[in-house]
Amino acid sequence: MTEMKGSCYCGNISVHISCQKTPEHLTPRACDCGFCTMNGAAWVSVKDATMKITIQNEAALSLFEQGSESARFWLCQRCGVVTAVTCDIEGNRKGAFNARIMNCFDDFAPTEPASPKTLSKEEKLDRWDKLWISDVKVKDCWTAGN
Repeated sequence: MTEMKGSCYCGNISVHISCQKTPEHLTPRACDCGFCTMNGAAWVSVKDATMKITIQNEAALSLFEQGSESARFWLCQRCGVVTAVTCDIEGNRKGAFNARIMNCFDDFAPTEPASPKTLSKEEKLDRWDKLWISDVKVKDCWTAGN
């Protein structure tokens, strides 16, 4: 089992990943939408992984929806770093993490471009349902993301 950890710059939002694959076998995707491009995000998801998002100060958390407003980006208000993205599909929270926040960032495979902005809302949800992490938990934060 591979364990990966990372956080925003100030440590308010941390992400812990457990999966069978090592970073060398995971390819971050650089979404070409304006939001991801401006934030330099490189998204990684492994369907059969577990992602735990821990919030230290809920008041310094921003959940931002853009584009089709189907996904929530987890941003720290203190340092401005985008850490993860989640989406609720048929009552199940799915997600992906920003490889750039992970302690093992240099170990990931080279980033490849992705262009979900060309997809309809339904096509995005279908894609995310197939690709995103299927076990997402939020710790120490009762209402965030709901």
